[in-house]
Amino acid sequence: MDSKYNSNEDNAKVVNHNEMHNCNVFQGDSYGGIFPLPGAQVTIIQNLDPKKQKKGEGCQVEGKAESLNDREERKQMVLDDIISRFNFDESMLARDEQGHQITTLRIQLLFSKILGMRGAHPGQNGQAIVEVLWTLLMDERNQCSKHPNEGFFRQTVLNLIGYFVSNGLVCGQPRVVARAIFPGTDTNEARNISRGISSPVFPEGTADHIDLYIEKLHNGEI
Repeated sequence: MDSKYNSNEDNAKVVNHNEMHNCNVFQGDSYGGIFPLPGAQVTIIQNLDPKKQKKGEGCQVEGKAESLNDREERKQMVLDDIISRFNFDESMLARDEQGHQITTLRIQLLFSKILGMRGAHPGQNGQAIVEVLWTLLMDERNQCSKHPNEGFFRQTVLNLIGYFVSNGLVCGQPRVVARAIFPGTDTNEARNISRGISSPVFPEGTADHIDLYIEKLHNGEI
């Protein structure tokens, strides 16, 4: 940057001779920013300032501000609710690359680790994806209905399990697989198994993030 300071004037002036045109400008607070090279596909993830969350300026839940601690507790409750619904018959589950049976318990652990739980420690990019997945699971999602005694997570859960199906971990027709989690799932809802994570609501890199943990499962680490 070539800057000049004129000390003869009462007010200092900075002249920047490095002019940039047609660039993205981010106004306001920015946290964990990633600045891509020209031509890169950009996914923007909005995160709340942790300091503001601690002051009660975070996500609103039932009309009340949710602190970071409250949100972490709600994550655990939602996760426990989701994985307790997994009821896959052994015939629906494949074997890992070590020849060991993939059980419902292992699918539960895989699902948990993908969401950054049960001792998982995703990197910076992985953590950003995890937070988006939690937003989809915990908060209201467009065109996603809320079922009795559930949050807004059904569609997203079916999408994620659909990715397991596309990778051969879980086998069966979409409606059969969906009903192993949510009994009574209709044909329209079961289509979310077939859609997998193709929806643009899933950030770029979601497949790579999940694949890391699928590889761990195949290696017997999960």
